[in-house]
Amino acid sequence: MSSPRPPFSSNRTLLEKGTLFIAIVVFIVIFAIASGGKYASPINLMNILVAASVTGIVAIGMTFVILGAGIDLSVAGITVLTGISGAMMIDSGINWLLACLLMLVLGSLIGLVNGISITRLKMVPFVTTMAMMNITRGIARTLSNGKTITLPEEVTVLGLGRLFGVIPISIIIMAVSMAVGFIILLKTTYGREVYATGGNQKAAWLAGLKSDRVIMLTYVFSGFFAALGAVLVISRLQSAAPSMGQNLELDCIAACVIGGTSLAGGAGGVGGTLLGAILIAMINNGLNITGVTPFMQEIAKGLIIFVVIAIDAAKRSRQQA
Repeated sequence: MSSPRPPFSSNRTLLEKGTLFIAIVVFIVIFAIASGGKYASPINLMNILVAASVTGIVAIGMTFVILGAGIDLSVAGITVLTGISGAMMIDSGINWLLACLLMLVLGSLIGLVNGISITRLKMVPFVTTMAMMNITRGIARTLSNGKTITLPEEVTVLGLGRLFGVIPISIIIMAVSMAVGFIILLKTTYGREVYATGGNQKAAWLAGLKSDRVIMLTYVFSGFFAALGAVLVISRLQSAAPSMGQNLELDCIAACVIGGTSLAGGAGGVGGTLLGAILIAMINNGLNITGVTPFMQEIAKGLIIFVVIAIDAAKRSRQQA
């Protein structure tokens, strides 16, 4: 069976990406003026990319899930649990690289549990992943006894290290993650099946696609990338705390939607998601530099998400009319 091509080459998607680039440039200009030029300095722009790396990486996994017409609210909980688990392994003497690999395995397994629950047990994705978020956060707090676990300096190489002393390794990891997601979605049969399933699951099933397998794997990918985000978090902070990853799931959903991934499924991609994550990091950084209170930052972020979702809903209404 020939699966439909992903809608990356459509004029509408190119227009959306062009609009994102314009928005990024506009925000740079506005915040640069408001901060007296500090915002547009090379060091600060690099800091923005570093700040976007965790959200961008975790949002790549979220993109897979949303493209399949699902949702994963458990990514923040997975990030916390895998981070705490990895920190405890390192603290007990396990090699930090092996601990990082085990974190990725654990994240993938939690994603698999989500996927099985949703596809085999026919549980509602929103409720299932929300419950998993509470379960994973609760386990993390229990394991750590609510305390922060400090790690040796060697673990900071991924979060704070720089290639050739210039390019932050966290940005490289984000770029490689995007490339992997891009290849899977655009160059593999599975990627085309994700788009087909998200576009119309019943039609995809009638056409012979194993929709349950496709959806299940999207949650495995989501768990994997959430754990990869945890690797960067504990490496950057040189510690793991039960409080890390607050509102990460909302930032990831916002990055996906701002990047053009439709909450109805079947349209979007990791390139737009990465731009969305960068835009969110730019706004947070700009508001911090200009002295805007954290409360106003939450309002600004909420308004952006609200407007983008409203635009997405309006587009779908026009398409169905």
